[in-house]
Parts: sequence; structure tokens; C-alpha cells
Amino acid sequence: MIAAAIGLAIGATGVGVPWFLSAHDSGAVSGLPLKAPDTLGGVDRADVSPVKAKDDDSYRQLAQHNATNDRENGNRISAAYDAPALVQTYTAPNFTHAFQITAVRAHAPGLAVPYEDKANGLAGPLNELRQVGDVSCILRNNLAPSEQLSPDRTSVVLCQRTDTALTIQLKPLGDDTPENTDPAVCAAMINEAWTKLH
Repeated sequence: MIAAAIGLAIGATGVGVPWFLSAHDSGAVSGLPLKAPDTLGGVDRADVSPVKAKDDDSYRQLAQHNATNDRENGNRISAAYDAPALVQTYTAPNFTHAFQITAVRAHAPGLAVPYEDKANGLAGPLNELRQVGDVSCILRNNLAPSEQLSPDRTSVVLCQRTDTALTIQLKPLGDDTPENTDPAVCAAMINEAWTKLH
């Protein structure tokens, strides 16, 4: 269990950072600080949940590792935008699912997916942009030529909500959980964060 958790933490280290650093927009910037919610979607922060699962040295070290990664990644985004920013990973105490939010007090460009020729022999696009209210999500349809397009073959890559003064992204970490397969679940968590941070 702890090995899987450590792998999850290491895998989450740089998630979210490359997109923000490469897609800086010169929109409005606010100086108001950002503080990550203690829970999101009923899930605790990853610098807290390991200790809730088991209060021993290895789990405390994992919690500290998660805190350091999130803080340093948030600092990099803040420097890139010259605006308050945060990165916060959330994980269930039993490590069944996890996700990461990135927020910055600035506007960011909308999401886009690459062009795909419709004559690719598949039942639908491999990459799809779907709007869920104010939230945009990039989906990956894991299709083979013989397979039909269906929700159980779809995974969420990234979701985002933005306005002139705040951008929040959410990236699921892991597989086969509602956070990874249902854009409506991801959108609801972004909207929850939006209410708490805006």
C-alpha cells in the first residue's frame, strides 16, 4: 500500500506545471493570496491523508513529501505568472483515488485538443474537448478500431475553469475512478474549489 502511495506522490510531482508554464496569458492578475481547501470532493489534502491512514514515520514522510512537492510547484507557477498560485494534491486515506488542483489568480487561455482526421477508422476522436457548464475538460477516448465510443472507454486528462482573475485546473491521478472517468465529477470539484477560492 505505501509503495503504491509513494509511486502516486512521485507521479504527481510535476503534474499541471508544464501546461501553466507554457501557456501564460497576460490577463488580469489579482494579488489576493490563495489557500487550498482542506478537503475537496470529500477528499483530504495529500499532506494530511497519509497520516490519517496510518500515523507512523513512513506515512508522515510521505505527507511531508507531498507538501513539499505541492508547495514548490505552486511557487513555480506563481513566479511564471507573477501572481498568487497554488498546487494541491488530494488523496483518499486508502489511496484508492487522487487528483491535483492548480490555481492561479490570473486568466489563462482556453483548452484545445489536436485536430484528428474523421477518417481514422475509429468510432470517435481519441481526444475530445467537452464543456460541462463553465468547466472545459480534455478527454481521452481509449478506442481500438473495433470498439464503440462509450463512457467506460473514456478518461479525463484535464479540466479547467477560468475568468479574468482566476484559473483552476484539475488533473485526476490514477485509473478507473469517477474522478478519472466522469468529467461531471471533475467539473463539480472545480466548481467547489472555485467557490472557496474566488
